[in-house]
Amino acid sequence: MLLPFRGTGQSDYQLRVVTTDQFTPLPEELTRDLPVRFSDTLALKSALQTWVLELHGRSYLEASVDTLMRVADEYIAFLHLGDRYQWAALTNGNVDPVFLDKVGFRERLYSNRPFAYRQVQDLLESLLHYAENNGYPFAKVYLDSIRTEPGRISALVKMDKGPLITIGEIEVVGDLRLSPVYLSRYLGFSAGDLYNREKVLRIRERLRELPFVTIQSDPVVAFRGETANIRLALANRSASRFDFLIGVLPNSQQSGRLLITGDFTAELQNQFGVGERLYVAFEQLRPQTQELNLQFNYPYLLDLPFGTDLSFELYKRDTSYLDLNLDFGLQYLLDGRDYLKAYGNSYSSTLLTVDTQRIRRTGVLPDTLDVRRTGFGLEYFHEALDYRFNPRKGWSLFLRGGAAIRRLPRNNLISQLDIADPYDDLPERSFQYRILSRISAYLPLFRQSTLKMQVQGGYIISNLGLLANEQFRIGGAKLLRGFDEEFIFASNYTVATLEYRLLIGQNAYLYTFGDLARVDNRTVKTLPGTNSVNFPYGLGAGITFETAVGLFGINLAFGADRNTQIDLGAPKVHFGYVSRF
Repeated sequence: MLLPFRGTGQSDYQLRVVTTDQFTPLPEELTRDLPVRFSDTLALKSALQTWVLELHGRSYLEASVDTLMRVADEYIAFLHLGDRYQWAALTNGNVDPVFLDKVGFRERLYSNRPFAYRQVQDLLESLLHYAENNGYPFAKVYLDSIRTEPGRISALVKMDKGPLITIGEIEVVGDLRLSPVYLSRYLGFSAGDLYNREKVLRIRERLRELPFVTIQSDPVVAFRGETANIRLALANRSASRFDFLIGVLPNSQQSGRLLITGDFTAELQNQFGVGERLYVAFEQLRPQTQELNLQFNYPYLLDLPFGTDLSFELYKRDTSYLDLNLDFGLQYLLDGRDYLKAYGNSYSSTLLTVDTQRIRRTGVLPDTLDVRRTGFGLEYFHEALDYRFNPRKGWSLFLRGGAAIRRLPRNNLISQLDIADPYDDLPERSFQYRILSRISAYLPLFRQSTLKMQVQGGYIISNLGLLANEQFRIGGAKLLRGFDEEFIFASNYTVATLEYRLLIGQNAYLYTFGDLARVDNRTVKTLPGTNSVNFPYGLGAGITFETAVGLFGINLAFGADRNTQIDLGAPKVHFGYVSRF
């Protein structure tokens, strides 16, 4: 059989395949991926060998090139194809039925079905991995009692488990000051647990993500009898930090003037050796507008897989209103940094000034009022990144949802006005639901770059509408770059990010990005039929790199929406410095 020519250009050798099977013609679909012209004999023989292996994968187990003969510039391959094999049966020899069930093995899937090497290989690898991750690191899996007949094959799946291995001592060598309970919980195993090869192989990777740990040498696993002792050489590393961020932005209110914003952050980690975290941040977003954020996290209370999580936020919007937000939660700690949290929330927004003249003139309440809200909810976080400080691949997920009872207390300045009480038409209480979400994925590109894809959103559902001082505040370096910090108010929003990163160091990268948002700023004062949806977007680039005393980052972005165009003369610039002490 002469294979048809499908190549182009000049070649030195042509390949012709002749089947030696008298009654088994060579199906055309089997030759579609086989080149027929080659520039040298080495490439020809390599391609022929690869093709024969592919035939084996297609259930032609007897396929082989019996003779390769050269005639001038032509090579003739004499192929024995043989029958296409099917499974007669693949049955359980001595494997624990629980193991087979966990990997999805069903005998009916191996009865009168085409035999495929890859399918068998996947089955054996799945069984081996399950055994290694459930106490049997020395297990062996193989096929036994293999019987063949024309076009059919049968076999038994067998396993030699080896000894059952449990985790013994977890020894820490070095000056690391960290609770053994925290360390074992964080790594996902403790003394007495079944040996898990996957978790053991991830030890170095997981430890590298703890900012207060220095790895002095690779982890060592020593098998003694039926236990595996793990030795970790670890030292303390200062993870407490002081950050400040200065933003230089064009003043949206005064042309030609600059607006300076500031950000101060202090973070203390593992000061007591239990993995705790204390965080303080203060922001001067614009003149007379400040924000204070306090957070405290204490993991593994009483050596149990539970932790406390407290946060307090203060936000003062110039002379308009003051927001106070207290969040207190109980975390159920999963492997690594993953957790599920139940939380309670108390929120208040208090007007600092009231336009009494306008209210007296119109008899209508403004779109900002005193608010009190008490609620509860659930929060979930999962992270599967190769390196969380500068990931190249992996993904993470954050979900938060809660329900609250909202009250609108009477403001004394408004109630004392000599007009009909505008609060009479407002119910004493109503319900409100809030949802926050963020999913991020990193797709590795080439050798030293990655593509970050992220979607995050916030949604508020209220049966009596939403006040302006209850809305989300987005925009700036943390969410929707290219705009002033917290410049955009939204009742709900979705922000999609596409960011290309060129990794130039363990904690350094160049990046270019695009942020596209859908923002709805509808409030109780939005008239019916009004289009309250906008589509702001930001484009820019930046760099983050490591210095001897910390990290330094700078980015430049341009923003626009349906009402404004990109102004190349008015970029938003943010730069920051991080030092450790």
